[in-house]
Amino acid sequence: MPSYAYTIANSGSNTQGLRAEDWLPHLALLDKDGMLEQAIGGFLIRSGDRVLLVDAGLGEFDSSLSEEALAKAGLMSPWIPGDGGHLLAEMASLGVSPDDVTDVLFTHLHTDHIGWATHSGRPVFRNATYRCDERDWAHFACPGTPVGDHLLPLSGQLETWSGTTSIAPGVDAQPAPGHTPGSAMIILSAGAERAMLLGDVVHCPVELLDDEWAGMGDLDPVLAARTREAMAREIEGGQVPVAGAHFPGMQFGRLLRAEGKRSWVFGD
Repeated sequence: MPSYAYTIANSGSNTQGLRAEDWLPHLALLDKDGMLEQAIGGFLIRSGDRVLLVDAGLGEFDSSLSEEALAKAGLMSPWIPGDGGHLLAEMASLGVSPDDVTDVLFTHLHTDHIGWATHSGRPVFRNATYRCDERDWAHFACPGTPVGDHLLPLSGQLETWSGTTSIAPGVDAQPAPGHTPGSAMIILSAGAERAMLLGDVVHCPVELLDDEWAGMGDLDPVLAARTREAMAREIEGGQVPVAGAHFPGMQFGRLLRAEGKRSWVFGD
């Protein structure tokens, strides 16, 4: 699970970047060097006899493409360094092989979430059903594009969803559009307990604390803001632990409110 430095853009007056003072209320979210550390990886879930992987990291996706080529394809810029990470090795350390995975769920189809979906033109998780929102598949899986060529080998193992969908006992997909047309959150439940995997609805907890902040890369920034604000209102109060796909260490946390202000606390 590699990490990287990332810049959050203020969607209000400061669209070209942030001043140092903009971060003063949020210094606890930065590392000792004043950088925002974010992770790339996936979440493993067991539901009965099923093993589900939510998102598939960067993998060995070609990140050498030019800014212009990626922009035309509607993709993230190639700012992610490294060798694609060690998702498969970390899974092996937990006793899980690619052939053990029964379901691969994509919160959306940006390159840093689909990297280990295929390798050398073949699905990595040979026994899995690959799942995503039908709108993201229609938008990204186009022949002759970098993402399309990476994803199309999955077609024979693909099932798309539309709307809120039950994937497995205690695992549901909920639409959260804006970052991409079919962005989704994954809702986990066991009895009365719930947790949420936010995908890229939120890249950093600061976006939950201040509605004026937004992550870079939203295809529809206005819709993404509405989705993010509605989700923040839903989880405010700290009863439901949530984790964003890029939160440091992929940690869960809670959104609390006291004295009219929101605060973020890591820990489930």
